[in-house]
Amino acid sequence: MPFLKSQSANLYYEKWGERGSTIVFIHPPAMGATTFFKQKSLSREFQVILMDARGHGFSDNGKGTLTISEWAVDVYHLLTELQVRQAIICGYSSGASVALEFARRWPEKTKGVVLTGGFPEVCTTLLRKQFHLGIQLAHKNYIGLLGQILSFSHATDLRHRRLIYDTILQVDPSLLQSLYESGLSYKVTDQLSQITVPLLLIYGRWDFYVHYYPYIFYKQRKGLPTDLVFVDRVAHQVPTRQSDVYNAIIKRFANRLVPE
Repeated sequence: MPFLKSQSANLYYEKWGERGSTIVFIHPPAMGATTFFKQKSLSREFQVILMDARGHGFSDNGKGTLTISEWAVDVYHLLTELQVRQAIICGYSSGASVALEFARRWPEKTKGVVLTGGFPEVCTTLLRKQFHLGIQLAHKNYIGLLGQILSFSHATDLRHRRLIYDTILQVDPSLLQSLYESGLSYKVTDQLSQITVPLLLIYGRWDFYVHYYPYIFYKQRKGLPTDLVFVDRVAHQVPTRQSDVYNAIIKRFANRLVPE
């Protein structure tokens, strides 16, 4: 099992594929790299990189905190360790905030950004309530309940559901709470115009509580390459419940970018 040393933590990662553009997938809080079990098939044409955030899955806690900024630094250290010159950074849910932070801080290493169910800040009531619920579940150490909710909402395939559930059971509650609190306060709206690389926004057609956010992206990124795709018959869980469609969208986006 490969590990990377970053910010006092031993971080577990996976690398699939040996050719094509590098695509880094960043998971939501609690779920770990197993979120992207069905994206490994992209490794037939691309290099796919997954990593468990600190306190998640097989990664240890390091210094005992986890913020959006700290997570972005870990991703940077991973790409440096693997000698990846540029990558497409794909963030799902709150992982999209990490993708945005990475692109903002290291534009030279960012070929493009894909945000699935993403937002540049938490500024709507429904999304804010989702974060407060996550904070409470982590604070009260209701990790088993969180595992049941997330695994059943994300996966119909029993093997994938079990992988997600088992990963969530390993999460450190204090780091999870730290991550939820950081995500709740994170704001990059005013810096979106500084992220000049191509940006792809992907949302589930039924994911109504984040449908307001594309408006912010387009407003702040006038004149910059920004694409928007709505995926039918799914809410938030696009990478897992509509994996074939999601993978095809990622593939098309990656093939449009200028080769390294």
